[in-house]
Amino acid sequence: MEYANALEKLGLDLVQPPRLGRIMSEGAETRRETIRRLFYLITIAAENAAALAVEGQSRRLLPEDARTSAANLLELGIRIEILSSAITELIEGAEKDAEAV
Repeated sequence: MEYANALEKLGLDLVQPPRLGRIMSEGAETRRETIRRLFYLITIAAENAAALAVEGQSRRLLPEDARTSAANLLELGIRIEILSSAITELIEGAEKDAEAV
């Protein structure tokens, strides 16, 4: 009985075994872990961007510092765009794999 409760908690559907296989597949778990790590990297970049934006609001900010901060913000924005695109590609790849099964 504990087994059934554990499966219910996991949200697994035993009526459709192929779906169960996809949910529990090593590839799917690896993909989820990769996506999680990409979101972690986005979080770091966003936090760094927020810190730069706060520093940029200083009344004592020199023009060369503002230029450097703006360039760093641009780089962080590009990094976030690349990471976000990677997440989208991983998800779309998973959906295509699921359709092929």
